[in-house]
Parts: sequence; structure tokens; C-alpha cells
Amino acid sequence: MIKFSHRALDQAGEMQTGSIEAESRAEAIAELHQKGLMPVELSEGRRSLSMLLNSDVSILGQASERDVCNFLRDLARLLKAGLSLDNALKLLTDMQDKAAFVTLLEDVHERIRRGESLASALSAHEKTFPIQITAAVHAGENSGALPETLATVSISMDRQLSFREKLRGALIYPAFLMLMVAVTFFLVITFVLPQFAPLFVGNEEKLPSATLFVMGMASLFTDYGLLLLAVVGGVGLIVYFGFKREATRADIYRKLCQLKFVRHLLELPDAVRFIRTLAVCSQSGMKLDRALAMAVQAVKLPHLAKDLSQVRGAVRRGETLSTCFERLVWFPPVALQFAVVGEQSGRLGDMLDEAAGILSQDYEKRMEKGLEVLSPLLTLVLGGVVALLVGSVLLGIMSINDVAF
Repeated sequence: MIKFSHRALDQAGEMQTGSIEAESRAEAIAELHQKGLMPVELSEGRRSLSMLLNSDVSILGQASERDVCNFLRDLARLLKAGLSLDNALKLLTDMQDKAAFVTLLEDVHERIRRGESLASALSAHEKTFPIQITAAVHAGENSGALPETLATVSISMDRQLSFREKLRGALIYPAFLMLMVAVTFFLVITFVLPQFAPLFVGNEEKLPSATLFVMGMASLFTDYGLLLLAVVGGVGLIVYFGFKREATRADIYRKLCQLKFVRHLLELPDAVRFIRTLAVCSQSGMKLDRALAMAVQAVKLPHLAKDLSQVRGAVRRGETLSTCFERLVWFPPVALQFAVVGEQSGRLGDMLDEAAGILSQDYEKRMEKGLEVLSPLLTLVLGGVVALLVGSVLLGIMSINDVAF
């Protein structure tokens, strides 16, 4: 199937943009006609510039992860109540108030009417419904327990989102402190300290090192502030565009993960996503090779995805999964032990799911403890910066006036 981006007129004469999958260009045009749309522009792959300019700009209209979680929860409840998937989707689409999410659900509904499975329809919108969700839905459809699977996924998502919301709330105070440190430093360096500079002229030999250092910084910011700002902006742009390159991004992630603390923050969430997706696929009875392929897609760090792709190749050659995991230095030992037990007992999916839950809880606890330390640490930093700036000026004044202690 080829993905085509289109710009077309609907029956009301309004311009619509979107994408469609078809075997050929002619088939895509025919399908648009069946939907009552008159194609104006059709391009293979990404949208053209004219499509981007004519598309709706609605950040607030995009579906959030909380919207997706609520949708899956409500869909599970409606299916458990006995509604058909077609009627449940129609009802939930009518309940949404975000235009972009409504359009997305209408496309999902249309795909299901054409005979696609729910997992296949959702996978067409992977930015909104990532691989972890579609893998779980696929497993639920194969096992005949779709409502229960949707409920389980929504509960898991709700737990993760609640933790993120709690984390964001806890970061408000540290972020405010960091902003205060930056603003205080900028104001004192650029406006306050230059007022004291005339007092120290001709008395540089009497000034302590701290005063000379702070006054030198003030002079640097005053004389070359715009140049420093331009340099910082240029470096920021270089980093931004360099980070957009896949090879550069992979190299940066690999180097960051060489730092012990950063490695834990970056690699553990990816490991949990991989283990949980593999668990869901295994529980549905999916073949291990296919389950590994879907689980690798859930991994975001390039070097981890490369390692896991090699694991998949080794499993294809006949090696056991636990043996392959044992060769990965970053793979959590807890998950490795559960994988061994799962292979021996024939309950690999259940054991991996249990391991993912334990690792997720451990990660959340570590993050909470880190935040508990971060706030007082930033308070000390703020106090230290202010004390350095003010204290250095007072020491300088006392030095040139020979104030005795």
C-alpha cells in the first residue's frame, strides 16, 4: 500500500487535507470520489508546501495522551456493555470536542467499515496511537478479549500519565527557582554591578579575587552582551539542526548514555516500553519473531533499537531470548531473570509483564526521590549566587576603605 497526501474539496465546497492509503494513484483518486471529495492535489508520501499552508493550524485541537487514554477507557466500557465496535466508535466520535481528534476517529471508523481490524486502523495514526497501544489492541483482537485488553491499556496509560502530571507539578517549583537564579544573575551583572565600577577604579590592587572576578564578568556582559547572545544563539541553532540528523542524534544519545545517572533516565523508560510491548504481544500468542519486531518499534533510542534488532536476528538463528538479553549490558537484571523463568515455565508474556511493572515502579520512586533533593539543592544554589554577587561587592568596598574587622 502507498500512502498519498491529498488536498480536496468536499460537498460543501470547503478544502480538506489529509492522507489515504491505496495500491495506486488511480485507486486513491477513486476512493476520494467515493467519499464525496473532489481531488485538487494528490502527492505520494509527505504533504506538499501548498497542503501544509492550507491545512488547519490547531495545536489545541490535537489529541493529547489523556484524550487517547479516555477514548480507550470509554471504548472498553461501551464494548463491555454490548455495543458493536461500529456503534461504539460512532458514539465516541460524536462525544469529542477537538476537531483534529474527531477527524482522526472518523478515519479510523471508515477504515473499520472497509474491513480493517481496529489495530490496523489505529496503526495508520501512529503518532496518536503508538506501537504499544496497537500491539495491545492486536493482541486483544486475536485473543477475543478486546474490551478487557482496552481496559488494561487505559489503566496502564492512566497510571503513567498520572505520574507524569505529578512529575510536572513537582517540577514547577524547581523551574521557578532556576528562572529566579537566571533573572537575578542577569539583573545584578548587567545593571547593579556596573554602578559600583567607578568606586573601584584605581584601587584594583586592593580588591579581593572574588570582587575582581565578579566585576570582570559584569564588564564582559556589558561590553560584549550582544556578541555573547549571538554566539549562544548560533550554538543553539547548530545543536538543533544537528540533532535533527538521525546519525548525529544517535551519537549524542549514545554519549549521554555513557554517563551513569543520565543512562538510567534515558534507557530505563525505553527498556520498560520494549519489555511491556513484548509481553503484550507474547500474551496474545503472537510468534516470538513478530513480537520482537513490534517491540523494537516501541524503542526510541537508536543504539538500543540496534541492539534489540541483533537480538531478533540471534533468536531467528535459534538462540534463546534470555541468552540474547544476557549479552546486553544495559538490559535490566530483574527483567533478565523474569525472562529466564518465563521461558522455562512457558509463561514468557506474563513474566515480562510483571518485570515491566516492577521496573516502572522503581523508576517512578527514583524520580520522586530525585525531585525531593532537587528543590532544596536549587534553593542553596540561588542563595549561593546572590551571596557571591552581593558579598563580593561588599568585600570590595570594605577593602578600598580599609575597614577593620
